[in-house]
Amino acid sequence: MPIGFHLSIAGGFSRAIDRAEELGCDALQIFGRNPRSWALKPVKGEEVSLFKERRAEAKIKTVAVHTTYLINLSSPKDEIFEKSVKLFCDELAIAESLGADYLVTHLGSSTGAGADVAFERIEAALKVVAEAGLGKQTMILFENSAGSGATIGCVLEEIGRAVKLATKAGLSTGLCFDTCHGFAAGYSLQEKGGMDELVKVIKREVGMKQFRLIHLNDSKTGFDSRVDRHANLGEGFIGMEGLAEFFSRSTIRKLPVILETPQKEPGDEEKNLKAARSLICT
Repeated sequence: MPIGFHLSIAGGFSRAIDRAEELGCDALQIFGRNPRSWALKPVKGEEVSLFKERRAEAKIKTVAVHTTYLINLSSPKDEIFEKSVKLFCDELAIAESLGADYLVTHLGSSTGAGADVAFERIEAALKVVAEAGLGKQTMILFENSAGSGATIGCVLEEIGRAVKLATKAGLSTGLCFDTCHGFAAGYSLQEKGGMDELVKVIKREVGMKQFRLIHLNDSKTGFDSRVDRHANLGEGFIGMEGLAEFFSRSTIRKLPVILETPQKEPGDEEKNLKAARSLICT
C-alpha cells in the first residue's frame, strides 16, 4: 500500500518529491497552486519535467493533487460557479501535465439552495470538463465532507450521485474517503460492525472499484459532530482502535493512503507515519 503526506510545493513541485523521499514515503498529495487564491500562476515546462524525473527516481507510486478551497461546483451563484468551473479545469490540466494519478475535490456547498440545484450545477460542471477533453489522464476523485452547513457529499449517496453524473458525461471518477470527515458525518467506522455497514454503503452507492484513495486522519471532534478538525493518529476521538477497525478489511488495506495530520511539532510526521504503518501492517 503506497503511503505518504500532503506536502508543500514551496520551492517548486519537485521539492514535494524531495520531502516525500526524506520521510521514506511512496505516495504524496500536493496543491497544484496557491489554495487560497483565484489567480493562477502558469506552470513552467521545466518544473513539470523535473517533477516527473524526480518521481521516477524516488519511486513514488501514487500522486494526488488537491483542488483549491475556493472551488464550489455546487454554487447557485453564477459568478462563483463559472469561476469555479474554470479554475477546476485549469487545476485538472495542471494535474494531468504533472502525470498525477488523481485530482481530489470536494463537491462544494449549495449555500442553502438545496441538493437538487447543487447537482444540476455539478452535472453542468462535469459536462464542461468532458467537453474540454480533460479527465482522461488524471482521475477525478470526489472527497466526502464532514457535513457542516450546506455542504454536499457528507453522505456517500451524494458521492455516488456525482459519480453517476460523471459517468453520464463520459468521465471516469471515484471516491476519496477521509476518515475524519466520515466519522464527523456519522459513519461509525470506529465501532465493531460499523465497517460492515460502511463497506455495504460504498459498494451500493459508489462501487468498491471506484474507491481509490484514503485520507487518513483522526478527529478532534466527536462522532457525528459535523465539524472538520483533523487530529494526529491516536490523539482524537476515533483513536487507534477505531482506525484499526477501519483497516480491518483487506480491500481497504490495499488502497493508497495520504495523511493530512497536523504538523505542529518536530517529529509529528515520523510519529504519524509510524502509527499509520502499524495500522496497515497489523
